[in-house]
Amino acid sequence: MQTPSHAEEAVLGGLIVNNEAFHDVAPLLSADHFTSPFRRRLWVAIRDRVLAGEEADVITLAEALPDDTSDIFDLAANAYTGRTTPIYAAIIRDNWRRREAAGIAQRLLAGARDAELGAVDAAIADLMALSASMVEHEFTGKQALSMAFTQAEEANRNGGLLPGITTGLRELDSILGGWHDSDLTIIGGRPAMGKTAFLLGLVEAAADTGVPVGLISAEQPTLQIGVRRMALASGVGAAAIRAGNFHEEDWAKLADGMARAKERPMWIYDRSAVTLDELVGVARKWKHQYGIRVLFVDYAQRITVPGADRITEVAAVARGLKNLARDLQIPVVSLAQVVKGVDTRPDKRPTAGDLANSDELTREADQILMLYRDEVYHRDSPDRGIAEILIEKNRHGPTGYKRVAFKGETMRFADPASGMEDYR
Repeated sequence: MQTPSHAEEAVLGGLIVNNEAFHDVAPLLSADHFTSPFRRRLWVAIRDRVLAGEEADVITLAEALPDDTSDIFDLAANAYTGRTTPIYAAIIRDNWRRREAAGIAQRLLAGARDAELGAVDAAIADLMALSASMVEHEFTGKQALSMAFTQAEEANRNGGLLPGITTGLRELDSILGGWHDSDLTIIGGRPAMGKTAFLLGLVEAAADTGVPVGLISAEQPTLQIGVRRMALASGVGAAAIRAGNFHEEDWAKLADGMARAKERPMWIYDRSAVTLDELVGVARKWKHQYGIRVLFVDYAQRITVPGADRITEVAAVARGLKNLARDLQIPVVSLAQVVKGVDTRPDKRPTAGDLANSDELTREADQILMLYRDEVYHRDSPDRGIAEILIEKNRHGPTGYKRVAFKGETMRFADPASGMEDYR
């Protein structure tokens, strides 16, 4: 195998011989991938001239780098043919990746020896970032069509089964197709609409199919989440569980529900005012250690970015959640607050424009869902026990709304025709 310096010299010499080869290797390399200051300088000089539409030959490069003239002439004199340049570029990239991995390992060992908090999390984040940097980002239109056709073939072989991770609500799955990798979904609603209950139902539904899920809870402490989970799993009211005020026959329901729910693969991070960097680090760790396939967040406006004003903070969180979904190749589903002004309107159903603090949430989201329960505003509403899921944005299909059942005692959402007993 060639040494890193030989491959680097081959690439740089090949680019001087054939400037057109730069466009083949540019997606693979940057100046940081080269091991000597001279080679990094030369790469930058070649890049700048080629991108400016100018010739990058020994004369123009020597003029740009007068202190490196002799090295440039020596390298060009022994240049390989430009046709093999992409092969050597891949070698440089692989060698760089090995050096980076070794550096991460050394930092982890040093941190462990010094008992540094967060050394393991930092190493995991660095390794996942290193892996992400190796992913192909450039495709032809033909490749895009081929990828779409392959997905369609797989869906057909599955008999038309749900392509994404189930929401637990058949009517909602029929529109969204479940949760999809790399998507950011925002779920908004005013207080008392049942946003957290709705989110936990989504968490349970995904985990019940064996999908490993992560939940970042900046709103509800773990004990409250546990009570809600127990109510969802058993059908025994949350208030009764908290007070210990239930009937003898409820013990069997609790035991049966606990037996089912405790086996579901789920990880919870319970901290108020969690920072965006902290959230990203936890999600990457869960992806690495447990293979989570979907991340739920309660809720976007509780995530902080130190030093940022409120609007800038929420915008950064929106971009951060979307980038996380793409980097980890998982769906990210987050609750969000809705502005108070909704309550002053005759029609109090919220829209995407009512999300609090940031238009960035609307722009970054692939799906936006809003929750509305008429009985919250009108005690005599004919829609008691009914919730509306308003689909305000859906990049993969139609918008509209779905009516689902809501049982306040156990804080459970369900398809109306399913019977509440079936949604556990």
